[in-house]
Amino acid sequence: MDNHTINTVLLTDSSTIDGLITSLLDRERFKIKAIHSSEADYFQQILDCRPELIFIRGMLSTMDGLTVCERIRYHPLLSQAHLVFISSDTLNREYAIEHRAHKFLQLPFSSEDLNQAITPLLEQQTKLLLVDDSKTSRRLIKPSLEQEGYEVIEADNGEQALKIIRKMKIDIIVSDVEMPILDGITLCRIIRQQDKLSTPVLLLSAQQTDKAIISGFNAGADDYIIKSDHSATHKVVVPELLSRVARLLNAKDSQGRPERILVVEDSATMLHQLNNSLKIQGFQVDVAKDGLSAWGKLNANQYDLVITDYDMPYVDGLELCTRIRQSNKFGNLPIIIETSKDSKADQVKIRSIGIQAFITKPFSPDRMIAEVERVLAETRLKYNQHAMSRYLPDSTISHISTTRNMSEPIVEDKFRTLLFSDIVEFTHMSGQLSSRNVVDFLNTYFDRMVEELMHFDATIDKFIGDGIFAAFGLQEEGAFRAVCAAAAMLKALPELRKTTGLDIHMRIGIHSGHVISGDIGSRHSRRDFTLIGENVTIASRLEHLAKHDAVLISHATYKMIRDKITVIPTPPLKLKGIKEPVKAYLVKSIKSYHTFSKAMEQKSSSGRQTKNSIEKMFSPHT
Repeated sequence: MDNHTINTVLLTDSSTIDGLITSLLDRERFKIKAIHSSEADYFQQILDCRPELIFIRGMLSTMDGLTVCERIRYHPLLSQAHLVFISSDTLNREYAIEHRAHKFLQLPFSSEDLNQAITPLLEQQTKLLLVDDSKTSRRLIKPSLEQEGYEVIEADNGEQALKIIRKMKIDIIVSDVEMPILDGITLCRIIRQQDKLSTPVLLLSAQQTDKAIISGFNAGADDYIIKSDHSATHKVVVPELLSRVARLLNAKDSQGRPERILVVEDSATMLHQLNNSLKIQGFQVDVAKDGLSAWGKLNANQYDLVITDYDMPYVDGLELCTRIRQSNKFGNLPIIIETSKDSKADQVKIRSIGIQAFITKPFSPDRMIAEVERVLAETRLKYNQHAMSRYLPDSTISHISTTRNMSEPIVEDKFRTLLFSDIVEFTHMSGQLSSRNVVDFLNTYFDRMVEELMHFDATIDKFIGDGIFAAFGLQEEGAFRAVCAAAAMLKALPELRKTTGLDIHMRIGIHSGHVISGDIGSRHSRRDFTLIGENVTIASRLEHLAKHDAVLISHATYKMIRDKITVIPTPPLKLKGIKEPVKAYLVKSIKSYHTFSKAMEQKSSSGRQTKNSIEKMFSPHT
């Protein structure tokens, strides 16, 4: 696009906006035509221009700009045009994207705003071929892919896809499996065997049996995602699809993950499948066809994990594992063994030599990846319990370190003090910043706040948008640590305001009670250690009701540390989703904060010294 004139259409019905855009664009590069929606043939004029770039204002004279957006995107002659939606109302941003706009430009805008909106659209885009006989499915998936900057080319079936592949360079292929004329499995096999192409192929299919998934990988697919009904495709599958596509495209260029894995397998098909699946996840992978050659590789290289088959020639899996365990050099190396032997006697024999996990054949690639991730995480936790305690409760770490049957989720009922925090009016603030500035700001903010939380031995459960969810154990001491951590977070705000140049304010809610600590998620893929229950809801609701730069605590927390803090009572609060009103208090001051902070610093080698006492720092305001 850099070497030719870009046909540009302005459909704003505003001479002022047209003049502004025209003055900001390079007239030697952009051929600009302003069209008014009141003209009867306005759409034909757009077609005649064959535009590559179209600016559409939300409020047109005779119609809604969103309607025009959708009409343009579904017209075959305009489907590849880049749309920039213009409006003074930021609430229209999501509506615009849903109606097929690529970018949103808020009025009034500057030259920099305009460049940020159009530059990504005019750069060389990654070509993604979307192959699916369902127009509905393509319609749901395509906008999200385009929003990520991909140029999406569509095909109704495998035969049409092959014609496109042989006509132009495609960077990645996302294909359904069940299609007329030529299905996705056959398409993948032809690409790999006949056309000898290494283009990444991701199969997106409703077929979810192990046989179907393995058939896809055997045909040469690089990844496989299961889709269900259309609503689930949009809400769950699409985000995962975007993540996997990005991962596949970056796999060859990036250095990937540091873990190095040795795969020992005498089946060429299974070896290819495991090698492919692990590399897609970013792992460094070496392969061996039997235990004897694997032993040679182990002595020549350093590995983080071994995956081995049980039945192999020369040196079988059991003997290889025994040698590893008896070795002084890599006796602690984690091992996953894959086997068709599922009797209790075989399981006892396998586990008796210290295997971290075994998987019964046949299994899906996702199942193996989940086990690999689990075993590597278990190993990291074993050697870095202190570091990981910043993110997981000690009880959870202990559970992971000793558990053998990961098919059973971790479930614990523990007493915790819960802290929720967020930034006041962050949505409005982020609307004034570029996407990059929002990300940079949040990273700076989280780094500083987590530093204070960890100083008081908090467990960071998760980040939710601009919010932080943390937990503290040890009942009375944990409750006091939570309030002190909240004070330290507020104390850090002036420094952050100075660093970022933004007028940042926070709300913090704290509540104590029993919560469920659960290993929650899909057994096929992502899992999350998190806290759930009514008490989590109460803590979250208190945060929403807290005043700016103030800490609102529940009576459950207050009664444990009433002799250590002074508070201002509030009327009982009716919280959404909670039956009984909750007694709450605004924290006014903390007794002996400085002394306690010093003690915590001495306890933690990574503690950051707090310079000032916060014994009377609270001055809640609206």
